[in-house]
Amino acid sequence: MSSLPCVGCGWCCLSDPCVESHIRYGYMRRCPDLYWHEGSGCYRCRLAEDPVAGERMRFLLGVGHGCCAPLNSWRLDVRDREK
Repeated sequence: MSSLPCVGCGWCCLSDPCVESHIRYGYMRRCPDLYWHEGSGCYRCRLAEDPVAGERMRFLLGVGHGCCAPLNSWRLDVRDREK
């Protein structure tokens, strides 16, 4: 089974923040580097967008490798979960 592309629904990061988030911020309910991007209508990660460490972070976080939970219902309802 091939993975589906990431749609930026935020499920993976909101349900289980990454190890890098835990290292930087401790065990928090929500990673401070996850944010809702109004322009694209999806969640984005500042760790992966960092101009210096972004390439390393994208590799470590698996950015671009597809959805880790293709049956999750959030894929069909991408929205800001804080509203």
